[in-house]
Amino acid sequence: MTESNRELVILGVGSAPFDALLEILEERNTVTPAQLKLVVGDEVEADPQVFANRSIAVTPLDEFTFSADQVLLLLSGGDTASAAVTKAEEAGAWVVDAAGISRGDDSVALIHPLLNAAALQTVERRVVAVPGAGAAMIAEALYPLKSQLKSVDVVLNQPVSALGKASVDAAAAQTARLFNGQEPEADEVTGQRLAFNHLSSAEALLESGHSVSELALVLELRRLLGESIAFDATINTASVFHGQLANLSAQLENPVELSKVRGLLTNGARLEMRERPSAQDAVGSENTLVGRLRSGLLGPAWVNFCAASDNLRKDVAINCVQIVHLLLKTH
Repeated sequence: MTESNRELVILGVGSAPFDALLEILEERNTVTPAQLKLVVGDEVEADPQVFANRSIAVTPLDEFTFSADQVLLLLSGGDTASAAVTKAEEAGAWVVDAAGISRGDDSVALIHPLLNAAALQTVERRVVAVPGAGAAMIAEALYPLKSQLKSVDVVLNQPVSALGKASVDAAAAQTARLFNGQEPEADEVTGQRLAFNHLSSAEALLESGHSVSELALVLELRRLLGESIAFDATINTASVFHGQLANLSAQLENPVELSKVRGLLTNGARLEMRERPSAQDAVGSENTLVGRLRSGLLGPAWVNFCAASDNLRKDVAINCVQIVHLLLKTH
């Protein structure tokens, strides 16, 4: 089967990263319009989508037939995604889960294209997962220090788009109402106001006080960086549409001069040093911005710094496209 005969099937039309993904696919010529297929749940109605100046039809899942020469990319979860995975696996297709439906399944390899793409050669199943946007960014930022990390405390400030397209629309509507002197309705997903607010948690808390997303972030970081590293994580939601920023407090195995840490971060893949990174600066960039590097006050082996990135374009769309490219080209 030649690469030109391979197809990319996307489930997740209208999801938060969908538009960015189509832009990257077109910019990098990863697939042609003829190679792109779009599917939706049987109960969903979706208009044709434009890709590379061509109209791409959207097909209900129950009318779509998978084959072994395809890669299925999941951008949205739920029962439809689970059904699509079953059909794709039965047909021998590859599945790339960017929706988190395989989280906790050890038979599904977690692949970050910059950090462990070689693992695609030895996976148990033809189903792989892409780390969440927060984990992808933080793992990149910490990777140059991986061999020296003992523990890391993460505070991730995620944007509204991390909650999904519905929350982006809700935040926009709330902003418009506030500017017009009207009281906005609470977001249905979080039960709170998203516009001009900063949420300590966007979801219900477990008995431990953590959220499911925080524990998932810890799990993914340990899978990417090593089970011996201790992690704790806090995820709050900032009142911005796109762009994420994490404050990282890392305890190293031994004290290291700050100049050496700076050198390691400066040479890290897809890392760009800035004096004061911001989420706004990161939007549109294909790099993770790192900065505010300083010695921690908890002890001589602690270092603090922050990382910022474009959560949709860079940490979902580009990572997905890189993995899809590898699968279409060599698998």
